[in-house]
Amino acid sequence: MKKFLCTLVCMMLLVPSALAETAPRKLSSDELLYTSLYERSMELAWLFNEALHSESYIALFTVNNFEETVRLLQMQDFTQPWDVAIVRADRALSDAGLGPIAEALPEADLSMALEEMVWQKAYHATGNYLTAAQGVETLALSSVLTFSDAYICPEKMDGPCFVLMQYGGLYAFLVTFYPTVNGTMTVQARFIPSRAVDALNLPAE
Repeated sequence: MKKFLCTLVCMMLLVPSALAETAPRKLSSDELLYTSLYERSMELAWLFNEALHSESYIALFTVNNFEETVRLLQMQDFTQPWDVAIVRADRALSDAGLGPIAEALPEADLSMALEEMVWQKAYHATGNYLTAAQGVETLALSSVLTFSDAYICPEKMDGPCFVLMQYGGLYAFLVTFYPTVNGTMTVQARFIPSRAVDALNLPAE
């Protein structure tokens, strides 16, 4: 009986978040999880800002001329957000954005572990989805300026989260956090168009 219960618990941990989806919740600044995710996000924002102002860095990964987009991005200091929202949400995008994946998965005949990996990839691909409408060149630059990492998962983290930093300009900074079953969390950070923020799964005020 104990073996059965342990197996059941492990299987439940692998069930895609879409099956146990809860309403998105904005974390308050006095929560320990807020502090942890904020600090990680700021570290990545500083790294992003450094790369953005480094011609050598950008030249390492592309032969294209992104001068205009880079110039617009450099008008903002990504280390000085005027608003930071940290959201606990099973999906970073609204249902409209994830519709095709949600509809196709039941027919895909994937294992629970692989299905969970699909949701993890979809969560981190949020920035791609929001930037795609800006054109191929902007999407390519966004890829060059995307930073990924992995950290020990905070104890208070019970599901995926995203951090949205806004600056009052053309672009915002999005960091997605996704916990894994091995006690870590994968992280991806990138710029997104400010006008695309409404497509995120933000809590209703």
